Amino acid sequence: MAEFDSRGTFQKAANEYAKIQDAFPDVICEPLLADMAVKEGDRILDLPCGTGDSIVKAMQIAGPSGHALAIDISASMIEEAKEKAEAAGVKNVDFVVEDMDKAQFDTAAYDIVVSANGPFFAADLKTFLAKMWDAVKPGGKLVTMTLGRNFLTPISGIFLDRAQIRTEDLRISTPWNITEDIAYFREVLEEVTRGQRINIIHRDAVMDYQTADGGWNLLMGTAFRNYTLAMSPEHQAEIEAEMKEWMQANRQFSATCSFNNITVVKDNV
Repeated sequence: MAEFDSRGTFQKAANEYAKIQDAFPDVICEPLLADMAVKEGDRILDLPCGTGDSIVKAMQIAGPSGHALAIDISASMIEEAKEKAEAAGVKNVDFVVEDMDKAQFDTAAYDIVVSANGPFFAADLKTFLAKMWDAVKPGGKLVTMTLGRNFLTPISGIFLDRAQIRTEDLRISTPWNITEDIAYFREVLEEVTRGQRINIIHRDAVMDYQTADGGWNLLMGTAFRNYTLAMSPEHQAEIEAEMKEWMQANRQFSATCSFNNITVVKDNV
C-alpha cells in the first residue's frame, strides 16, 4: 500500500469528521480552546484546521479586531469550515486549501499558532514544528494536540485486522505513531524552541457512540478511512457489515482515545 493519502482520505471523510466534532466537543475542541486561551484581537494560525470547529469558536472570542489564517489540504474540509464560519457570523478568517508542508507564513506574526492532531502528517516533524514556532510572536504561544497510544480502542484493532484480510499486501501505516511517543515529541520541541518550558497534559477520552452505525461513522471520520480507499466497493460493504455486527454482538458502543495537549509560550525579547 502507498504512503498515507491525506488529501484523498479527508476529502471523503469530511462529512463524518464534522459530525464527530459536533458530537464530541469535549474531546478536541473544548480542551484545545482552553489551551489557546484566546483574547480579544488575537491573530491565530491554524493548520490543519479540519472542519473549522476550533478556529470559528476562537474567532468568536477574538472578535472583529482579531484575524485568523486557517489551512487544510482537503477542499471538502475547508468548505465545511467556511459554512460553519458563515453560520456563526464569523468573517475574519481566511480559509485556504493548501499542503501545510508547503505553506509559508510571516515570522513572529501570530499570537497563537495551533495544530490539533496535525503534526504527525508533516513530511518532516522537526521542520514543521520549527516553521510553526517561527510564526509565533514573542509572548505568544504554540498549541498542539497529538494522539496518545490509544486511538479508538478497541474498535480500531478489530477494523485493522479485517482490513488486512480483505486487502492484498495492505501495509498498516498509522502516521500518528511518530507523535504518540511523548518523550520523543518533547525532545523535538525542546530543540525547536531552544529549551523553553513545555507544558504537556495527557488525558484519556471515552467516546460513547451509542450505536453500531455511530461506531462505523466514527471510524470513517478519522484517518482509518484511508484503508477503505484501497478496497473494492464489495469489500468495503463487507467490512462495514462485519464491524457493525461485531459492535452489536459485543455491545461495544464506546471507544477510548488518548491525547497529549502541549503548549509552549515564547519568551518576550
